[in-house]
Amino acid sequence: MVYPGPGEHLNEKAAEFVMDKNLPAGFELVLDPDYKFTTQYGLRWDAPQETAYPSTFLIDSKGMVFFSKISKTHGGRTTTTEILEELKK
Repeated sequence: MVYPGPGEHLNEKAAEFVMDKNLPAGFELVLDPDYKFTTQYGLRWDAPQETAYPSTFLIDSKGMVFFSKISKTHGGRTTTTEILEELKK
């Protein structure tokens, strides 16, 4: 998981984001304070109060992306059901 955004309080915001969440084994939260990753992959949502487009990528054990979904709005995000269906394939 990539948490984008600048600011001296980024670590605190990221900690709040995962607080009380039980992330599966193998998930890591990576900070992107300068939007380098976000910009490199065309995910930067450069608008007031925004950081990055809501995006989901599933990557296999060989590092190949086998599913991706990028929403250019707050709606249309990937659902848990969609992810589980893709993982079954």
